[in-house]
Amino acid sequence: GGRKMGRKASTGPPPPDAAGPDEPPRRKEIRPEDTIPDLPENQEAREFLKNAPSKGLWLPFGKEVKVMKCWRCKQYGHRTGDRECPMKQTGNVSNEKKRRVLYDPMASLMERRAKKKEARREARRERQLKKIELYQKLLEEERAKRDQRRNERMLAKAAKKSKKKKKRKKASSSSSSSDSSDSSSDSSD
Repeated sequence: GGRKMGRKASTGPPPPDAAGPDEPPRRKEIRPEDTIPDLPENQEAREFLKNAPSKGLWLPFGKEVKVMKCWRCKQYGHRTGDRECPMKQTGNVSNEKKRRVLYDPMASLMERRAKKKEARREARRERQLKKIELYQKLLEEERAKRDQRRNERMLAKAAKKSKKKKKRKKASSSSSSSDSSDSSSDSSD
């Protein structure tokens, strides 16, 4: 025999990062959860993305898979400045209102209804307060009139009593003088 030079040919599959002579070097497969750092606060996002499909029209848990993190609110699924960010800074208020009406006309309608309802509630509250004030005023006037009538009656009663006392005094003084004359006439018989 002839002597073989070089290495012995391998019968098993090549290592995953080893490339053949005519193949370009292979990259390690990037999984969706690998795009998020493996930190304890990111665990929920990593678990969500672990089983999420990376291709097709799949929406796991009914959520769109977006591997991005907002700098402002620190939530995954949108970038800083996106409309769904709760901390999005609104620019021109009138443009923002127009945009909201354009994208969500029911929201503006419900907002107007809520404002009208609140205005009606406030007007009703004002009317009730005015009624209460009026009734309290009438009640105070009625109490004052009742107290005045009671005082007048008490004064009239007191005046009658004093007149009766005067009459009694007059009657008792005149009757005592007539009684004494009657008793003297009785004793003479």
